[in-house]
Amino acid sequence: MAGLSTSNMLPVEFKRTERLSLSPPLKSYIASQYAEDPDIYIDDFRELESLRGDIMQLDVHPASLNKLLKYWGQLTHLGAKFPIDENHIKICFSWYGSLGKEKDRKLGGKAAVSSFNMGYEKACVLYNVGAMYSQLGIAENRASADGLKRASQYFMQAAGVFQHIQEHASEWQLPSSPDFQPAALTTLINLMLAQAQECFWYKSVVTKMKSVTIARLAVKVAEYYDMAYQNGTSCGGFTDHWLVQMQIKSFHFQAAANFRKSAERLEAGRYGEEIGYLIAAEKFVKKAMESHLWKKASEYVQMDLKSLEATIQQNLARANKDNDIVYMETIPRPELLEPIDGANMVNPLPVPTPQQLGEIVGTPMFAKLVPFSVHQSVSVYQHKKDAVTTVLQNRLNEAAAVATSTLASLNLPASIEALEQPMGLPPALLQHSQEVRSQGGAHSLRDSWETISSLARRDSEILDEAIRQLDEEEREDDELRVQFATRWTRTRSSDLNRSLRDCARVYRNKLEVARKSDETIAGKMEKHMHFIESLSLTREELEASIPSSTAQTTPVSKDPNVQKLKMLINTLNEQSKRRQQVIEEVKRVAAGDDISTALIQATNQKQQVDEEDLFAQSLAKYEAFQGVVEDILREQEQILQEIRASNDQFMAHKQTSTLITHREQALQNLDNAYKAFKEISGNMSEGVKFYTEFQGVLEKFRVNCRDFVVTRRVDRKDAVDGLMRAAASNSNVGNAPPSLPPRHIQPPPQQGQYPAAPQPHYQQHYQQFQQGAPPAGLPPPGAWNPNIPLQYATGGQQPGQQGPGGQVFTGQLYYNPNTPSSMPPPLQPGQGGYMPYGV
Repeated sequence: MAGLSTSNMLPVEFKRTERLSLSPPLKSYIASQYAEDPDIYIDDFRELESLRGDIMQLDVHPASLNKLLKYWGQLTHLGAKFPIDENHIKICFSWYGSLGKEKDRKLGGKAAVSSFNMGYEKACVLYNVGAMYSQLGIAENRASADGLKRASQYFMQAAGVFQHIQEHASEWQLPSSPDFQPAALTTLINLMLAQAQECFWYKSVVTKMKSVTIARLAVKVAEYYDMAYQNGTSCGGFTDHWLVQMQIKSFHFQAAANFRKSAERLEAGRYGEEIGYLIAAEKFVKKAMESHLWKKASEYVQMDLKSLEATIQQNLARANKDNDIVYMETIPRPELLEPIDGANMVNPLPVPTPQQLGEIVGTPMFAKLVPFSVHQSVSVYQHKKDAVTTVLQNRLNEAAAVATSTLASLNLPASIEALEQPMGLPPALLQHSQEVRSQGGAHSLRDSWETISSLARRDSEILDEAIRQLDEEEREDDELRVQFATRWTRTRSSDLNRSLRDCARVYRNKLEVARKSDETIAGKMEKHMHFIESLSLTREELEASIPSSTAQTTPVSKDPNVQKLKMLINTLNEQSKRRQQVIEEVKRVAAGDDISTALIQATNQKQQVDEEDLFAQSLAKYEAFQGVVEDILREQEQILQEIRASNDQFMAHKQTSTLITHREQALQNLDNAYKAFKEISGNMSEGVKFYTEFQGVLEKFRVNCRDFVVTRRVDRKDAVDGLMRAAASNSNVGNAPPSLPPRHIQPPPQQGQYPAAPQPHYQQHYQQFQQGAPPAGLPPPGAWNPNIPLQYATGGQQPGQQGPGGQVFTGQLYYNPNTPSSMPPPLQPGQGGYMPYGV
C-alpha cells in the first residue's frame, strides 16, 4: 500500500436538508411573548437566515466546518431564549439521511425525517460536523507525518461528535432516523476510531518501529473495525460496501498483527513460534477471502489483502524450509500462541462548547432578550401559583353555589317578603332591579351573546382556513405523485404535516368544548330571560307585573322565627360579600406575584438559584388565605343548618293564600333571575376573553400552516422543474456523457520515504476556481441563484443520479459505487505494491 489510499478509508456523507425560513415564527413569538418589536432584532434575523443558508451546500474545507460549528453554536444559544418544539414555536426541520442500502441511495429513496424540535436540527448539524471531520481526514495528505497526525485528529474529532449525539439523543428527543440509531452511531464511532488508529499504525510502519509495536497497533485497529462491523450488521442501515470493508479490514489487521508478531519472534530466535504466527496470519487472510461479501469488496481492498497474502506465503515458505532443514523446532498450535495485546492510541475527542468556540461562533444572537430559561421558570411558578389560587377560588365559589341552592330550595327570602309586604316591591328586589338595569339588563346579555357567537364563528373560520391550506397542499402533492408515479420521490405531505394536523385537532376540540359551554349559557338565558327582562323594567312596570294580596295575615314582623330567619339570611349575605372580597384579594395578590425580577437578577449575576426553595417561599403567602377559606366554609355550614331549622318552624305556623303563594313564587323567580343574570354575565365575560385570546393562537397557527404550504410549494416547483429538465435532457442527449479524467498514477516511493498521496478531485477543482476557470459542469462554491433550483452536478443532476462516466453524485462530490468514498482512488495495481509488508 503506497500511502493510505483514499478508497481504503470511508468518509461519512453529509445529511441534506430542505430550505426553510426561521424568522417568521420567531418574530411572532418575540411580539407575543416578549412584548417587543421584532424589527429591533432585524440584523440577528438576517444573520440567522444566512447561517442556515450556508450549511445547505458544503465544500470539504475547514471554512465549511467553521460555518457548521457557528450555526450549531448559535442554535445552542437560541435554545436558551426560544422554545422551538411542537408545543410552542413550531418550525418544521426536515433532513435526509446519509446512510442506507444501495437500493435506497438514489435521490428520494431516503425519505426526509422531520421534527418540530430544535434538538433535531442541532443533532443533524452536528452530524454534518462529524461527516466533515471524516472527509477532512481522508482529504489529508497522509503520506507525511504531519498529514497523518492531522488525519488522525480529524477522525477522533468525528468519533467525538457521533458520541456526543449518542449521549444527547434522549435529551434532544430525536425522531426515528437510521442515522441516529444507537447501533448506527456506535458503528460510526468505532469506524472513525479504527481509521484514526490506522493512521498511527501506518506511521509506525513507515518509520520502521519495532515489529511488536506495529503488531500491537494493528490488533487495536482490527478490534475497532470488528466492533464497527458487528454494530453495523445489527442495525441493518449500512450498505454491503461499508460492511465488507469493515469486516475485511478487521481480518486484514488481525493478519497484519500476526505477521508483525512473527517477525518479532524471528528476531528473538523463536522459529517455531514464528511459523505459528505466520499460520495464524494466513488463516485470517483466508477468513477475509472466504467471506460472502469478498466479491463485493473494491479492487483496492482486495489488492491490499492479496499483497499481504503474498508476503505471508513467501515468509511462511521460507520459515518452513529453514525450520525443516536447520532449526527443527516444534510449531505450537494457534491456541497456545501468546495473545497480542492491543496498544490503543485514540479516543473520541469531546465536542467543544459554544463558549470554547467563541471566535468561531461569535456573539450570541438576540443577546438582549431575556433568557428563555427565566421564562420557563416563571411559567413553572405560574402553574404552581395558579393551582393554589384556583383551589382557593373554587372552594369559595362552590360554597356560594351551595348557599344559593339552599335558599332557593327553601323559597327564601321570597316566602318572607310575600308575607311582610303583600303589596309593592321589597327593598331587596328594588336594589336587584336597579343593579340589573345599570348593567344593561337583558339587552346587554343579548349583545354579549352576539359578540360571543361572532367570535366563535371567526375562530372556527380561521381554523377552517388553516386546515383548508393543508388540504389543498396535500391534494396537490397527491396529484403530482399520481402524475409522475415513481419519479415523484418527495416525502408525502401527509407525513410532514402530521404535527400540524394534530394541533388542528387539539384546537378543534377546544372550540368544541367552548361550543358546549356556549350551549349551557344559552340554556340558562332561555330559562331566565323572561324574568331578567322583568328585572330590566322600570319600578312601576315591575310592580305591576307582581301579584299583590290584601288578605289579612298574621303579623310576621312579630314572629320570632321570621326575625331569626331574616337575621340568618343577612348574615349569609354578609358572608357572601366576604367570600367575594377574599376571591378579589387572592386575585390581586396573584397578579402582583412575579418572581421574574429575582430570576433575571440572579441570571445576570450568574448566581445559582434553588428554584424549588424560591417557589416555596413565594407560595407561602397563600397559606394565610387557606385558613380564611376554612373559617368561611365552617361558618357557612353552621348558618345554613340554623336557617333550615328556623325555616321549618316558620313553615309550620305560616298562614297563606293563593295570592300570597303566587306573589311568593314571582318574587322567588325574580330573585333567581337576578342570580342567573350575575352568573351569565360572568360566564359571557369569560367567553369573550377566551375567544379573543384563542383567536390570536389560531392566527399564529394559520400563519404556521401558510409558511409550511409556501415552503412546500417552492420545493414542489423545484422538484417539478428538475424532473422536466431531466426529461428534456434524456430526449436530447444522444451520446454517453464524457467520462471523468483519468486517475492519477504515481511511481512507487523509494524505501524509507512517505509515498505521495494522490490529489483529491475537489482540490483540483478548487485550484481551477482560483485560476478563474471553474471545472466543466460544476458551479462555483457558494454561488446560488434564488430563481434557479439547486444544481447538484452537471446538467441539473441531483444526488443519487448518474453523472459523467456513470458515477453516482452524492450532493457533494462524485461517488463511484465501486469505491467506498467520494475521494480519489489509490494507485493502480502494480504501482508500488503493498509497501508495509515489502520492507
